[in-house]
Amino acid sequence: MVIGTTFSVIIAALIMSSLLLSVGFQFRQHHVLAQNSTNATTSSIDRFNIKLTSNDGKILHRGIITSEHGQPENLDVQRTVILPHRNDGKDYSGILSFTASKPVEVLLGHRMPIDEETFSKIDSKRFGSLFLVHPVQPNVSEVFSAPTVIKPAYGLSSPFYSASVPFVGSSVVLRTLHGEPFVAVYEVSAQLGQPEIVIDIETAKNDTGTE
Repeated sequence: MVIGTTFSVIIAALIMSSLLLSVGFQFRQHHVLAQNSTNATTSSIDRFNIKLTSNDGKILHRGIITSEHGQPENLDVQRTVILPHRNDGKDYSGILSFTASKPVEVLLGHRMPIDEETFSKIDSKRFGSLFLVHPVQPNVSEVFSAPTVIKPAYGLSSPFYSASVPFVGSSVVLRTLHGEPFVAVYEVSAQLGQPEIVIDIETAKNDTGTE
């Protein structure tokens, strides 16, 4: 009788131990999944706000991103912002590697070092016109920018729209024209730096009389 009671107690203890281990595993699994979900959300937010920058100003991002309607408003543009304009005025220098589902263009934004009123005094008939935009980006004050547009030579036979582009600029964007939405996988390595501002428009002032 004692042996039977002892055996029952042992069986009950084993069952209870198994249940506790199962509950503990499920709790840890749920905790890990929740943590991973939180990290993924935070990483996505941090990527756009550039909070993942290390103390030495280095950026290394790996991501997947889908396009949204962009600017200018008079063009049917789809875009993705890889590195946005910064409120602190710093520039990026580095390299972008990507593969996209459509033949995208690479835009490197260059924040204008003069205001629009000063720029409007430059004689466009003599000096020509620039492609200018006012990119709208969350958490970034209004920007007056003249972007570089790079069209990689993808070729005709390959279905892979891929490229590696070295860059220096205030922002890095992928885009398509004619309303072509796309998805892109990318990695970008960049170094932040505070640019020295150089303004040399004396030849325009001599002819236009600007001050």
